[in-house]
Amino acid sequence: FPYGDDPANRSRYPAGDCEGVGEEASVDFTGTWDVVSSPDFDDEYLRLGGAPYVTFRQNGDFVKGEYEIGVMCGTINGGAHSDFIDFDFGGNDEMEEAFGEGQATLEGERLIFELWQYHGDEWTFICERRR
Repeated sequence: FPYGDDPANRSRYPAGDCEGVGEEASVDFTGTWDVVSSPDFDDEYLRLGGAPYVTFRQNGDFVKGEYEIGVMCGTINGGAHSDFIDFDFGGNDEMEEAFGEGQATLEGERLIFELWQYHGDEWTFICERRR
């Protein structure tokens, strides 16, 4: 886990790391974001299921969406903040049920999309907005 080993005792944001929480979303994340790379997977894996992507539909601070990356797919439900989304996800990874938390953070023109599977792996994907 990014913020401690025991999910029962972990805070979503460590002390001093709450910047942007509670602030109204200043960015509209709506649209499709193409996954262009990952430090965790090679390009061949990323494209196993077709062109990898993340899609968001934002309504105010609420965000819903889907992702398909390699042999992973699922749905997203979360909230938008100043320049990031925090969310829960549920879906499949290699035909096994997968669920957890994640975050999508804007860094310039790119989106850093992270999935933290409960009692499992953590993955990071670099995305660019589809034009």
